[in-house]
Amino acid sequence: MATSTTKIRQIGNSRGILFPKSILDKSGIKDNVKISVKDHVIMISSADKPVKKKWSDFKKASKVKADFVVNRFDETDWTW
Repeated sequence: MATSTTKIRQIGNSRGILFPKSILDKSGIKDNVKISVKDHVIMISSADKPVKKKWSDFKKASKVKADFVVNRFDETDWTW
């Protein structure tokens, strides 16, 4: 297990930690992280980058919703 000691630094109104490159390389963390706290322990792990939705994804979603709409026309006027 890789260990390192570092100071918590003032960054604007917040505080932060700079991670040594060797620690980040061993962790596999690239850009996004997931941070959680349990029993006074801060856990930082790699987070999958959120998939950016395209306009076509919203159009597909609205078509799916439209398939489940029931109206009076479907019940009375539609014939095969």
